Amino acid sequence: MKNLTKENKSVYIMSLEGADLFEHMHKSKSIEEDYVGMIPYSLELIKLEKEMKANKLKIKEDKKTGKRTTHAVINVKFKQKIKSGKEMIKLLNKKIKELQNGEYKTKLEQFVEVIEAEQDLPQWEEVTSNILRKELYEKGFTITKVDEETGEILSQDKYLAYKRSSSKSRTGQCLFILEELYEEMINWSRMYLPFEKDMPVDLASLLAYESLVGSSLESTITINPKNILIVDDVESKFPQMCNVIRKDEETGFLDSYHEKTMVKNSLFDGESLLESTYFEEGISMKLLRGHMFKSASFSTNIQLFLKDNCPEGIEYDQWKIKNMFNQSMLAKDVHMICTPTSLKALKFSDVIGKPVDMWNHWKKLMKQEKFQMGVVKHEKESKRGSDANGNTLQQTSYQMFNSLPLSKETVSNLTVFEREYINKLKNDDEFFIEYIIKEANEINSNNMFADLYKINKDIVNTKVFRSFRAKEVHNYVKHIKKGKIRTSGDYAVLLGNGYEFLNHAIGKFNGESMSLHGNEIYTNLFGENGFDKEYVAFRNPHTSPNNVLIAKNVRDTNIERYFNLSKNIVCVNAIKFAIQDILSGCDYDSDSMVIFNDEDLIKAGKECFGKYPVCINDVKGTPNDYFLNADSHYKIDAELANSSKNIGRVVNLGQECLSNYWDQLAKGKSPEDLSELMKKVDVMTILSGICIDLAKKFYAINIKSEVENVAKSKWLSSLKPLFWTSVSQNENIKDRVTEFQCPMDFLNLEMSELEKGEDHKDVSFLQLLRKHDITKGNRKQEQDIVDDVKKLVKKVNQINSSKLDKNERFTKEKDAVRFYSFSVAKKTVKPNTMYAMLVHMIKSKDSSATKMLKVLHETQREVFLDAFKNK
Repeated sequence: MKNLTKENKSVYIMSLEGADLFEHMHKSKSIEEDYVGMIPYSLELIKLEKEMKANKLKIKEDKKTGKRTTHAVINVKFKQKIKSGKEMIKLLNKKIKELQNGEYKTKLEQFVEVIEAEQDLPQWEEVTSNILRKELYEKGFTITKVDEETGEILSQDKYLAYKRSSSKSRTGQCLFILEELYEEMINWSRMYLPFEKDMPVDLASLLAYESLVGSSLESTITINPKNILIVDDVESKFPQMCNVIRKDEETGFLDSYHEKTMVKNSLFDGESLLESTYFEEGISMKLLRGHMFKSASFSTNIQLFLKDNCPEGIEYDQWKIKNMFNQSMLAKDVHMICTPTSLKALKFSDVIGKPVDMWNHWKKLMKQEKFQMGVVKHEKESKRGSDANGNTLQQTSYQMFNSLPLSKETVSNLTVFEREYINKLKNDDEFFIEYIIKEANEINSNNMFADLYKINKDIVNTKVFRSFRAKEVHNYVKHIKKGKIRTSGDYAVLLGNGYEFLNHAIGKFNGESMSLHGNEIYTNLFGENGFDKEYVAFRNPHTSPNNVLIAKNVRDTNIERYFNLSKNIVCVNAIKFAIQDILSGCDYDSDSMVIFNDEDLIKAGKECFGKYPVCINDVKGTPNDYFLNADSHYKIDAELANSSKNIGRVVNLGQECLSNYWDQLAKGKSPEDLSELMKKVDVMTILSGICIDLAKKFYAINIKSEVENVAKSKWLSSLKPLFWTSVSQNENIKDRVTEFQCPMDFLNLEMSELEKGEDHKDVSFLQLLRKHDITKGNRKQEQDIVDDVKKLVKKVNQINSSKLDKNERFTKEKDAVRFYSFSVAKKTVKPNTMYAMLVHMIKSKDSSATKMLKVLHETQREVFLDAFKNK
């Protein structure tokens, strides 16, 4: 295994709006080179760097920030349209009215005159985001750099639509790549398979699977395909009474039908078994990615199992096992066992012949790449702390919390830990400092305040610290109000029917359970005393009471002999048990479920499990009529972008229906009275899974129309539950909420009635400083630093008010902090100047005081900390 080093850094790329690129080409709009997108260290980046080198292209490294950037790939978003001339005039005139006379106002007025004169020309017509997408996918775009003084063209770079980034697969964003790199990179991504332009193909799947090589890696691993035993997938099919979701023939909308149907579980979907020698101590699962390969591999004593099961009369070293293609391999050579659900390339076998041809092609490609696969992640323990008894803590989500029949009293019991925790944050100084150290990052001020506290504990009594503390506690309470309640439990990665998988590999599995039965699980999560007990479990995404699992943890000698499992792995059973549908359509390619050992949650879970029938997706998929061309690529991503906008709406609408259900039950309605309302919850449960599946599969429904249909239910009103103020992005939602009798509203009310913190005595910040001669301070140096900090604050405010997504804003703010800190770090600040700066900062009551302290702490740490009296 090769672990990553500091040299294996990610590379940042520009992330631009399609609208800005269009206006750059057609209206000479300048492009702001913001490197806020990212290509993570991945198999793709390794290949890209080789190709760039071959084409004499370099990755730049900023000496100030250490950030590596390239213009070879650009992430393009399609959130904005091109405004029409009329719309532009209206917006500019509004802005002009707000401005005082000056050069900028005059320029805007002149610009309005130009548009008015030209508004009937094609260049001032509105262009929708969909039209923009189609245009750029089909023709690409060109970025032209011009010398501002001479007007001379310095460079012209042509970009072509390339692929989705692995992290943006469901957002409709697209990576574009330099034309000279396109052919080799796309052919490599598609395994050099002989795909031909315009050929019919399952393009939705191809776009998803060609991006697997772009996944961020934590390490790499070498597995020779000659040591891989690939065997057929196995399904468990059984009849069960379920809530089946399909289109109603009369209305044309989705509806829920309680009927007996055939449940189908793919037993080993997305998982593989890997010999234990490939794992470091403490690691039991590695999520592997490679060329059209994606599999969660679990640490297994494969060789021990095979030796234990070698047929009588055959020498172990001579025993041969056949794979799914009837090819033989020696049992002693088997290091890995997988199925076609891990090797996605087999879906495109018809491009070169039969599945066995694709298997041989993939093995050959692996050899060319030195048998290297990427390790994307491994199982990890919760970082959310532990309780007084040492039990690991994990948090709920608002969907989990609100799907359980929890009374006001039960919610009060469940929040005891968090209320006590918040009380300690308010009143226990040492505890608060420990908390901010754990939450420290590059852009907050946590480490600075923690260091000041170590020097002089009186810092907690200053106004600047009290303000910081109040904001931190407020943000923590806001977090809890979103349903993030911590209790005993943790996430565990699902390993499906592992013992049966081993037996299937040698032809000894007949479809019946050989280890776990029904809702039994095996996990070490709760230690030696955690067996023969029931727990409540959920998987994200979680939507309704139908998705609550009560599981019994049992010991199993075969699992213990042949698997090496950490406490964050859970073995589950899908043979004649609908676990995959209960857990929102889970599979085993590193999906995990959170398992809670909390009496209140378990009790509530038992009121759901088995009483709310599992929901089954019987919605028809769209026929495969896509072709390998820009038009089909555009159609798929446009549909994906439109549908992804609905994911939040689908989840929230499902919770709105559920909140009304609990509210009406509390007001005396019976479950029978509310059956139509619960059918809406069923529909939203399946619809949320469909939204998530869209990166690979499309369905013959209009998601927006389905959402609008459910929203018209007679049970729903214009008023939303009280907790909408905590989970909604709508700033005006406060005017449209009312109190519901539902778990999340109970939680929000409970967390709105917290005790105030104890009063702190007021200590002047200046009292904490060692006195120096303020007159000997370097005023020019002080002003330069103050100016840099003010520029930083202004830049941060601009970033936070921008339309960038959360990750892009964080990246940009981090860059800004590094940039301005670099400038301050070059200076040699003497004690007198440091003292003068701190005194002037406090006396001026500058709103940027905390940012100033952070910058000085990072760049002039020794002199800064020495400025404070040591107590």
